[in-house]
Amino acid sequence: MRNAIILGVLLAAATAHADDHNELTLTETNRALRTSSANAVTGDSLIGGALGYARKLDIELVPRLELWATGAFAWGGADGQMFQTLTTRIDALAFTVGARARYALHRLVAASARIDVGTARAALSLNDEMGHSASDHGWGATTQAGVALDFYALRGTHVTLGLRFELSEVATSSIPLTATPDSSSADALTLEMTAASLGSLNLSGPCFAASFVGQF
Repeated sequence: MRNAIILGVLLAAATAHADDHNELTLTETNRALRTSSANAVTGDSLIGGALGYARKLDIELVPRLELWATGAFAWGGADGQMFQTLTTRIDALAFTVGARARYALHRLVAASARIDVGTARAALSLNDEMGHSASDHGWGATTQAGVALDFYALRGTHVTLGLRFELSEVATSSIPLTATPDSSSADALTLEMTAASLGSLNLSGPCFAASFVGQF
């Protein structure tokens, strides 16, 4: 409900300039982390969201097929545990651009496919039972490809509102991380280190997303 209200406010502000070529999306995501590096620090999925904007291109290849240029800011997080003594926290951000092809199956239903590329930030923090903590973060590349179905509840002259359900695959580069104790912590974590390499963290995996969609 909160996401729907936010999207409604954004659409209301933009309707005055409506030309049926713009789209705003507010998305909730659930990415299953399948890599060994991610599974070593958490058994949870990466839960998050995304805010996206798209612009329809004036290119007509075949009837009822639309091409859209897209851009998005995404975020997510997951908690976990290592060695039964350390609690872990993963935080992720991503900035992407890409393209979506949408085909109208019905006036109120559309199928689409997209591909995005961009940059992603991954941060990992470790905490032990004694209150010691260590963390690191880094940047890498990310690519995402997916297919979706749109269901429109309102298809008006100036505003279109609906829901999008999407399955996608996210591929990220491996980001090398070194757990460095925070300045406020004592000597070291239970892991006995002042700075220890954690190898590389890879947050690739399949993703399910549900979005509120507004076109204007």
